[in-house]
Parts: sequence; C-alpha cells; structure tokens
Amino acid sequence: MKNVVIKKCCAVIPARGGSKGVPGKNIKLLNGKPLLQYTIDSLVDAGCFDQIIVTSDSHEILSVASDLGVDTYLRVDPEESNDVVMPDVPAIHCLESIPIDVRPEFTFMLQCTSPLVKTETYRNAHKTLLENPDVTVFAAHEAHVFLWQESSSPAGKNIWLPINHPFHERIGRQYVKRQQVNELGAFYGFRTSSFIEAKHRFFSQALPVLLENDEVIDIDTYEDWALAEFKLRKTRINNT
Repeated sequence: MKNVVIKKCCAVIPARGGSKGVPGKNIKLLNGKPLLQYTIDSLVDAGCFDQIIVTSDSHEILSVASDLGVDTYLRVDPEESNDVVMPDVPAIHCLESIPIDVRPEFTFMLQCTSPLVKTETYRNAHKTLLENPDVTVFAAHEAHVFLWQESSSPAGKNIWLPINHPFHERIGRQYVKRQQVNELGAFYGFRTSSFIEAKHRFFSQALPVLLENDEVIDIDTYEDWALAEFKLRKTRINNT
C-alpha cells in the first residue's frame, strides 16, 4: 500500500479592528451572530482546512475568534492594520510565524466580510487549488457589464473608450465570445511558499472559482449590512 501524502491547507482571516464604513463590523452581530463567525463556521463545516487562524490588531476580535475555537495571531506592527495596507501583508507575517517544518503547503486568505459564501464553495475552491497547485484561485462572479475608461486623444481631448467590448459592435451577453468575471475578494488560495516569496496574492497564473448570485456580497457600508441581513433572513425562511 502506497503512503498517502497529505497536503495540508490552512485558512488565514485578516480582521483588523479599525473598520471605517461600519465601525467594529468584524464582530458586530449580524442576525444574532458575530460577522466573523459566518466565515469560520463555513470553513469548519467544509472539513478541508487543517488550521484556521484569525490575525488582528484587536484583542476583542481575537477573543471572539478564540471562543469560536480557532487559532489567533496578534499583530505587533500597527502599520499592518492601517487604512492602506492590503491584507496580504498581515497574512504573510502570520504565516512566517509558523515554523517552516510545520508550515502548511497551501493557504487560503479570506475576508470575513463575505458571510454568504457557502461551505460547498470553499470545498470546491480547495479542490481546485489542489488540482492546480501553482496558480492562485480566487473568488469571482460572472460579469455582464460593459466597461468604459476615460482616456486622452492625440488632440489632448478626453475621450471614452470601451475596455471589455468592441466600440462598433453591441451583442447580447449570451453571445459574448470570452467569459469575463469580477474579482470579489472573498478568498484567495495559493501555495504558501510562493505567496510568501512573492509577497502578493497573484504571482503566476490565476484561476477563478465562481460564486452563485446569493453568495455575492462584501460588507463595507451600512447598506451592504442591511442587504446581508435581508439575504440571511430570506435563506432562513426558505430553509424552514
């Protein structure tokens, strides 16, 4: 019987305490549960993550995460939690704190502001990464929009040019020749060593994992919060 090599995978959730759009949102109660708990519960139920770590500058957030049964990592550099630093930075520092000999081969970096992502989607993303170990898998949604970009003409005048569609042709979205997607930010999966070396979530090829319509939300404003509450209530009613 051949030895089975288990490729360990961890989930890292950066969750800073200085939310601006909805203050304290990461542990604010959403339909009776801390926002952070929705992501943690789905990851646990997925059953494919060997370790779940919440990294934060907030002792309160880390306390909630600990009560939910996951590991925590306290950020020591306040610059990792300011308004401009991308979550890649604290996620990498968290991973670097794990000794190399026990560091997981794969990592998912997730945002807890996408509470509607389903357990099955996390399983699918994990499976996709193991089948494509040298790419970055990322949460996406099929795009059906026509984008335009302001540009400058040779005469110095500002003109608008199409980005993802031809100027002289308009076709229905069902006839679009190449699939287009929106990057959602809900999760990114990659080989841990490649992520640390590149210091960025994209470093080679990228592969989208499509979310369904009812999973798509990123809570950044009170309007987003209200929409998430509505969707969760609707799901609860449909399941009763």
